[in-house]
Amino acid sequence: MKLSEFSLWAFKLELDLARKFTLFSRCVCAHFERAFDPIETDGIYRVVVKLCGSDERIGTTELSSSVIKCYMEFDFDYFESLNLFAKKRFLLDTLYDALVSLCEIKGWPEAPFHDAYEKVIQENFVNTYTIKRKLSRNKELSAELIGDHDEKAFDCSIVIKNNDGKELFSEHLFSEEPDEFLFNARIGDVKWINKTTVVHQSKDKQELARFNIGDLIAD
Repeated sequence: MKLSEFSLWAFKLELDLARKFTLFSRCVCAHFERAFDPIETDGIYRVVVKLCGSDERIGTTELSSSVIKCYMEFDFDYFESLNLFAKKRFLLDTLYDALVSLCEIKGWPEAPFHDAYEKVIQENFVNTYTIKRKLSRNKELSAELIGDHDEKAFDCSIVIKNNDGKELFSEHLFSEEPDEFLFNARIGDVKWINKTTVVHQSKDKQELARFNIGDLIAD
């Protein structure tokens, strides 16, 4: 089994505050997941870092259903006093510190975690990426679904490029709360109908939008 998922939980906060914290933290954790090269583990696929103030469980771990949970002290008042960028860096550092501790406990290699940590910093916490890419039937165009996952929302767009990588067309498809359960259900797929027409489909293959760029590539 490979480890590939990471979460930060503010498990002692009131429900609405805990959800707000989770939605904010997901853009950092999801970015780290995208940058992380999954490693083989002894039956663990996910790490949950449970954050709290003073608690007797701080420094301990629990393992159940292939998920390892570790308890860490977290200063929520300090976190709330930070600016946006500093909040993301504080969350990333918290996640990384927890993972380094787990590497020592479980004997995992530290390099993949360090590389992912550095990648998120290098990308300046901008979690924008290609979700899916489909070539047209004549392979002269590509249609890409682009995700932009930040602390406020997940935005999905379609971008069409030529063989040289030049962007010919871009259209925003939808915005959703930064919650994978919600936005993953809406991503769907892209499909070329002919050489110049592409559709955005739902997961059940229903057409959601159609785009014809013939005029943009005409001589």
